[in-house]
Amino acid sequence: MNQKISRRKFIESSSKGLVAAAVIPYFLSTDITKALAANKESMNLQDYYDHFGISENMIQEVFDQALARGGDYCDLYFQHSIGNYIGLEDKEVNRAYSNVSFGVGIRVLKGNQTGYSFTEEITPKAMKLAAQTAANIADSNKIIKPVKLKLRDTPDFYPIKTPWEQISIDKKIPYLQQINDKVFSEDTRVIKSNIWFSNETSYILVVTSEGVVACDYQPMGAISVSVTAEQNGKREQNYFDLSGRRGIEFFTPENINRLAKEPVIRTVALFDAVKPEAGEMEVILAAGSSGILLHEAIGHGMEADFNRKNISIFADKIDKPVAENFVNIVDDATNPNIRGSINVDV
Repeated sequence: MNQKISRRKFIESSSKGLVAAAVIPYFLSTDITKALAANKESMNLQDYYDHFGISENMIQEVFDQALARGGDYCDLYFQHSIGNYIGLEDKEVNRAYSNVSFGVGIRVLKGNQTGYSFTEEITPKAMKLAAQTAANIADSNKIIKPVKLKLRDTPDFYPIKTPWEQISIDKKIPYLQQINDKVFSEDTRVIKSNIWFSNETSYILVVTSEGVVACDYQPMGAISVSVTAEQNGKREQNYFDLSGRRGIEFFTPENINRLAKEPVIRTVALFDAVKPEAGEMEVILAAGSSGILLHEAIGHGMEADFNRKNISIFADKIDKPVAENFVNIVDDATNPNIRGSINVDV
């Protein structure tokens, strides 16, 4: 299917039906949704071309414009993301909203320079104009000849049983109500709970001027529970959440119980907390948020671009120790179904 649709009509049709069902955008009437429901492996490249309303000829024309000024390389990053959010506060589900992102980013490289532009209108005219903007970093007569596009085989680190687009809002609300009831039954000191249920799916299509084509369907589901408790006039608050590249089947009775118990345990434990003594002391950092501290402390210096340009303090440290022997850091995007998992890294 190759149907034209304006951005306004797309967003309007994508945002309707929040109460009745999760957002199902206009383009999801294509066979790609049927393929997802049956088996992600049955989706093919043409499904993605149809989903974004493009063709290989259009892509080649955009590359021609992007590289017309002598750029070395170009890639097109098509993305369609659909997010739904439901909130419970004061024992009632009282908030719900959705958002839709749709467009293509065009990047042109010339040496160490990067030109970038994007458009929310995926039409030949709009994409060519964006390509011309990204191409402005280059100024030479070198022309890159078009190459044959070839789909790259990718793994599937986040299989799900049912696409989020097929889960209506009335199937999500009971999860919030169950968690809320369990939270208040866990401890009489609990006076308030806030619960968020969110899900997002992204359709990704990446095409490079080197002929690489890769596509991906990326699901994400999350429930976050915040609890406030009161004891002898003192209030404490804490939270717990579960999330990952998973479908609704992740929220089993066991995980629902955990989502109710953990934030209560974390909150009431604060009533026994005391101020630490002044001075230096050993600190144990739990997995999770401590990774952010690690990233900010040394992570940026380990990023590939900084090392490729030899502007990082780690640029000359390949195969050399940069920490004590007891430090063990793993960054692995191939772990199944977690937030950082990724199938496509072109």
